[in-house]
Amino acid sequence: MIIINIYNVKWKRKYTRKEIAEITGISPTTITKITRGEHVDVKLSTIEKLAKFLECNVKDILIEVPDHP
Repeated sequence: MIIINIYNVKWKRKYTRKEIAEITGISPTTITKITRGEHVDVKLSTIEKLAKFLECNVKDILIEVPDHP
């Protein structure tokens, strides 16, 4: 399984979930699920927006983890 881990990159300043949603156009619900580590199906365009916001590559925020049985 692939997860999004935004904590792998250092943010230049701290943003609230609401600020991230407003700046990126990603829904606040999706931002909340991502920051909580909840399972969420996201479009590639959403991952690209998040990576651009964090000023990193997509591969920097995607992590492969073992599936739970």
